[in-house]
Amino acid sequence: MKTFRYIAMMAVSAMLAGAGSSCGDMLDTKSDDYIFDDDLHINTANDSLYSVMGILAQQQRLAERYVLFGELRGDLVEVPPTANYSLQEIAQFNISADNDYLSRADYYNVINNCNYAIARMDTSIVLHNNKVMMSDYVGIRSVRAWTQMQVALNFGELTWYTDPITTVDGANANYPVLPFDAALDRILQDIEPYIGMDVPDFGNVGDYNSTQAFVRPTLIAADICLYKNNYERAAQLYYNYIDTYNRYITTGYANRWGNNTRTGVWANNNNAYKNEVISRIPFSSDGKDYRADLINKTYSLVPQMVPAKHFIKQMEEALHYYADGENSILITGNFEGDLRGMAIYADNKGDFAGAYGYTHVKDEQQDILITKFYNNGENASVSNPDNEMFDWQSVRQLRSVPVYREPSLYLRYAEAVNRAGKPSIAFAVITNGLKQKVMNDSTLVMQWERKGEPYINFDNGKYENNQGTAMRGRGYGIRLLKSGYVIPEFDNLNDSIEWVENEILYEMAAETCFEGNRFFDLMRMSHHRADHPALMVDKISQRFDNPAAAAARLSNPENWWIK
Repeated sequence: MKTFRYIAMMAVSAMLAGAGSSCGDMLDTKSDDYIFDDDLHINTANDSLYSVMGILAQQQRLAERYVLFGELRGDLVEVPPTANYSLQEIAQFNISADNDYLSRADYYNVINNCNYAIARMDTSIVLHNNKVMMSDYVGIRSVRAWTQMQVALNFGELTWYTDPITTVDGANANYPVLPFDAALDRILQDIEPYIGMDVPDFGNVGDYNSTQAFVRPTLIAADICLYKNNYERAAQLYYNYIDTYNRYITTGYANRWGNNTRTGVWANNNNAYKNEVISRIPFSSDGKDYRADLINKTYSLVPQMVPAKHFIKQMEEALHYYADGENSILITGNFEGDLRGMAIYADNKGDFAGAYGYTHVKDEQQDILITKFYNNGENASVSNPDNEMFDWQSVRQLRSVPVYREPSLYLRYAEAVNRAGKPSIAFAVITNGLKQKVMNDSTLVMQWERKGEPYINFDNGKYENNQGTAMRGRGYGIRLLKSGYVIPEFDNLNDSIEWVENEILYEMAAETCFEGNRFFDLMRMSHHRADHPALMVDKISQRFDNPAAAAARLSNPENWWIK
């Protein structure tokens, strides 16, 4: 049997030795060895499986940085003075040469291994009239495109090469370095032929379906179109994904008051980060193997990253409209507080943590910490003596880092549709949910926005249970409002679009805070506006001790990137 490996894995070693192994063990990473064989060709299902799993195992090294780079530079978190200097530097947009997270090598190692597999995979092999290697090929191309996009988004440029580097001379060759916009154009051009094509399905890998290990080409292309202000094409691509894979927004992942006296909470939004996932970077089930250290960085007596005070305040002041259920016709309570953050019971004798909240150790109330990663972790079989929080409770570990979820999909769709000139349709994503009776209701959706475009067709009965994202934290009653939380009457369409865009940005914070999206959401939305980068600069600078000085620095795009 031909042998090769990108990162040595227990499963590959065992299977090559003739032993059996579970799919979950294929994510075990045990070394950073590489073996390249110019004569190797990937022309069997086993070769292809090993190739894909090796690349996914290597991609694990990017998971923690995906979250940290996206959040530390945004506006929703703060880095305490006691935090690691590398994290403080990222948050301050002031990276030194010895920063722990500066290296681009891990990204380019993934890219190079994808290049290697792509160059040697024989997609012409046909079995029962099916090109049996094609889905694996598309999956690897999607990993490469996603990784290339992370390089461009974080470093502001991308070294472009698609042939595998297997020699020292190859590593020392001159490759074009594409600036941010040109890099996105080139990635889109490269992934475009594979839009709509499927990724490999190896069944379950550990606890998750293997298809979740990939961001499909359709979503990569949609995101790039949104960054490039190509709104209608982005909307169509997001819609195609929603419609093809039957993705919906439901209130099954809501946090809501259990009654209108605020003495109890019905909570399931805490499980959304783990379960409501389209794509993720998964880890091995073995607690001794590598995984993102996000629980220790956030759920600790000495946290490295905490919720920004102004974000907590914004969530506390958001209006909550209590109604008994999704189909209730009456609001029976008006309160303050978006329960996707945290809740304080009416008698002030208790609290409930959503994405963040008070932590209680030795019956002493601690500062407000991010609880999203802890809540969505799993009990570990290893000790954690460095984190005092686990002296009083079970050690927990992350089994995956989600990179795309249903709220991300629908809210980016709303962002695209709004900028395509349909603010009331975009706003319905937040308040009522996209379905036939909403689209036909002239009090909710301006009928002049409906011009027959295929990307706004939600007449199919399968969308009947779609609900607004805000119902998951601001109460079922939010869909009943005819005044208050509605689009104001503006003199021109652009003002309506910007008002709705601000609400979408709030919803992105409430639904996907701390997950790695925020800096990029701000950068992308700011780019939609004539005064770019004003929106982004204003939002980020407010967490600095000297907002004016921070705003002056961030007004120069060269200061955004990790250098």
